[in-house]
Formats: sequence, C-alpha cells, structure tokens
Amino acid sequence: MAKVIKYFAIGVLLGSFSFLAILLFSGGMLVQPQAVLSLFFFSGLIGLVSMIFEKEWLNFPLRLLIHFCFTVLIVGAMAYFGGWMKHLETSQVPSFIITVGIVYVIVWVMLYFADVINTKKMNAALRKRKSK
Repeated sequence: MAKVIKYFAIGVLLGSFSFLAILLFSGGMLVQPQAVLSLFFFSGLIGLVSMIFEKEWLNFPLRLLIHFCFTVLIVGAMAYFGGWMKHLETSQVPSFIITVGIVYVIVWVMLYFADVINTKKMNAALRKRKSK
C-alpha cells in the first residue's frame, strides 16, 4: 500500500510541475478548482501506471510504449474532465499526441538526470565509507 501511495504522490508531483511549466510557456490560463482536482487525480493515475516499470516480464521498450499510451489516454481524460478540451476533433489528435510526447520526453530527461545525480551521490558516499 505504501508503494501505491508513493507512486501516486510522485505522479501528482510530476503532473503538477508539468502543468505549471505548460502554463508558464503558454501564456497562462484561468484555472478552476475542478481542473486542479482533475490534475491531481489523473496525474496520480499516471504515477500508478508507472509501476509497470518495476515488472521484468516485459522488455523496457514495450513497457515504455504501454506507459506512453496509457499516459496519452489519461492526459486526454484529464483535459476533458478539467475543462481544457471539451471537444477533440480528429484533426487535433496528432498535435495533442505530439504535445503529450514532448512533455513526456522532458519529464523522462529530468528523471534520468535526477537518477544520475542520486547515483553519483550514493557512489561518493560508498567510496567515502570504504576509505575509512
């Protein structure tokens, strides 16, 4: 249960950061309480879907593809229920998927660098402990 809460919280954290970054670069918008609740709930769901990366029975590219597809669907639901996108026309689908893909890649790059930094800190701590 603690793992589920952790993944949900990380999803909310990353979703909130992504949303605020999009607001910053898009010139802003009026945000309603319903939209914030939608953001928290659906971002948490994306965090839960991220638990797929702990499973070894699928190779990483397949897990990544599954996660991305679920992320696109969840972001679409979040945009609909948050009131940002009430009617998605067929012509808008490619740009929607590209936008979600760009944000997805940016978040992955941030997580990668965070992991690199944490790994370097842990290795330095281990080296320091071994040298004693």
